[in-house]
Amino acid sequence: MKGLDWGEMFDKYGEGVYDTAALEKRIHDLMEDDEIMKKSGIYRYVLSGDLRDLSFRTFDKKQKRETYERQKGICVHCGKHFELEEMEADHITPWKDGGTTVAENCQMLCKNCNRIKGGK
Repeated sequence: MKGLDWGEMFDKYGEGVYDTAALEKRIHDLMEDDEIMKKSGIYRYVLSGDLRDLSFRTFDKKQKRETYERQKGICVHCGKHFELEEMEADHITPWKDGGTTVAENCQMLCKNCNRIKGGK
């Protein structure tokens, strides 16, 4: 893919022994995934395992539902109860600070608290 620093990737991962058939299948499956925003990061991701290489910033429906249930519908900022549709998934450790889009880094905030938090 254009724009990838293949030399740097070789320097970092070139000594590894890889199952090329498994890598190709994984790359194909990831290319087909509509939620991956940065397709060029797939190659680095299959070697590094770092989810940030995919720019995978949105939590899926299952992660949102599980977090909502775990919090019993309570916004962690204002402490009020809301229906799932009145809440938004938020990264506990912000994406810009290296937080990944995994269930352990998800919290549900009411829309108002998420807007206020986003401005800080």
